[in-house]
Amino acid sequence: MKEKQRMQQQSHVSIIGAGLGGLCLAQGLRRAGIAFDVYERDPAAASRSQGYRIRIDADGQAALARCLSPELYELFRRSCGGSSGGVRFVGSDLEPVPGRPARSWRASDSGDAPSRPHDLSANRQTLREILLCGLEGRVHFGKAFRRFEALDDNDVRIVFEDGREARSTLLVGADGANSAVRRQLAPGAEPVDTGAACIYGKTIATAALRESLGADLWAGTSVVFADGFAVILDPMLFQQPLPAMAATLAPACSLGPVDDYLYWAFIGPRARLGLGPGQLPDQARLPALVEAVVRQWHPRLRTLFAQGDIRTLAVLPVRSSPPEIAAWSPGPVTLLGDAVHAMSPAGGVGANTALRDAAALASAMAGERSSLTAVSAYETAMRAWARAAITASNDGARSLFDTGTPDGN
Repeated sequence: MKEKQRMQQQSHVSIIGAGLGGLCLAQGLRRAGIAFDVYERDPAAASRSQGYRIRIDADGQAALARCLSPELYELFRRSCGGSSGGVRFVGSDLEPVPGRPARSWRASDSGDAPSRPHDLSANRQTLREILLCGLEGRVHFGKAFRRFEALDDNDVRIVFEDGREARSTLLVGADGANSAVRRQLAPGAEPVDTGAACIYGKTIATAALRESLGADLWAGTSVVFADGFAVILDPMLFQQPLPAMAATLAPACSLGPVDDYLYWAFIGPRARLGLGPGQLPDQARLPALVEAVVRQWHPRLRTLFAQGDIRTLAVLPVRSSPPEIAAWSPGPVTLLGDAVHAMSPAGGVGANTALRDAAALASAMAGERSSLTAVSAYETAMRAWARAAITASNDGARSLFDTGTPDGN
């Protein structure tokens, strides 16, 4: 036990990226008493849109339970929105069509065994605010990573774009699909552009909109199958105002207000969404693009998209790593989340896999083993579940639309 405490006291982890995975790791290290700092290139936590509704499955919930304090974990659960309905499949005319969810989807009324929790729907920014709670002074914004130098198995020097440096026993790249850490650690492991894109946004749930859309669109998840692509609609309805909930459950945590909304995401090959090869329009063009795509759709759907908050519209390419995760030389640098295993959002498991990575790495670092041994064990386990997650995501894409995967199939 004394040796374990000594190793923990001597350890310091530098995390590049303050997304969900990086912050979850930070929370896990905090609970384990391991020193850390998080470095994020964005100037602030809410400086850019990072999505809206995100489904947290059983693996993600278990990871958050391991890393967050009991109070913050309860706040996470209570802050989730959604509805009690299941998943229904319709065409653009809102008539039922045959369909099936990806195997990784778990609807709230699916009848699954109670031993495996149902998926929860979190507002991404709210979850990020919860993950930032208690990390004051340890998360540094406006710090862009430039390069690292591994000095030995437990010593790495980190250089930032502003010329400043840091030293750690472990550097963790949690900086997403465009990871600068991965480019140096495993330069041949760039994720592949699948040729698909995702356009997402939200429509605020006013009383008038609730009435005009009809009860069915608010009752659960709807998957609209169109010409070679799909749209996922998910209502986000909250139990009570989030700031008041935080004041009651975790007074030290401040949550921003969030209105009820209906989340939507178009996903499919670029050509099916009116985009040219390799083309992603700027934000100003997205309202007109969505309007053109849904011009012949059911009036209720046209109303939903027409009343979307244009400030929330965003488009992202769908990128994916191959199922066989790249290997790199053992040392004081590792990766988690999209930095090592980017995947299609169609399976709904990308963020959950990042959270699972974070919890596993935090647990490994808190164990009796040396840092190098702990990280190597984490990497071995991570590669196995990442392979399964990428396969599930490719399966989800095939369930929603017909497009290529990184291996060309």
